[in-house]
Amino acid sequence: MPEHVDFFEAIVTAYPDDADHAPLLQDPVHARVARAGDVADGDLILAAVSLHGTDYFNDQYTAHPQPYNPACGCGVCCHLTHEPGPVVVLSHGHPWETCNPWLADALVLIVPVQPLRDRTAKE
Repeated sequence: MPEHVDFFEAIVTAYPDDADHAPLLQDPVHARVARAGDVADGDLILAAVSLHGTDYFNDQYTAHPQPYNPACGCGVCCHLTHEPGPVVVLSHGHPWETCNPWLADALVLIVPVQPLRDRTAKE
C-alpha cells in the first residue's frame, strides 16, 4: 500500500573546512535533509538543520538508531524527558560515550546509506 513520504530538498553550498571540522567522508552531492525519526541504520550524519541555518558537526558519524529510554543513565537522555513529541536515539557510544538523542521531528543533514532512487529513471 502506498505511504506518504516527505522529502526535503537540500542544497549544500559550503562545508566548513577549518581545522575543527573533519573532511567529509562522502561527496555531499548525495546529502539530503531528513527527520531524525526517519534516519536509517548506516546513514552518515553531517549536521543539524534548522530555520537558523546548518550546524555541521566536527566529525560526521554513522547512525545506529535505537529506541529512546529516558532512564538509560547516560547523562544526556534525561535532558529530553520534558520535550514535546517523540524522541529517537541516533547512536550510542559513537562518536560520544553517551546516547545521541534527537526529537524525532528535528531535521538532520544526512548522506543516506541507500541513496534515493533517481526520479527520472524509468521503471
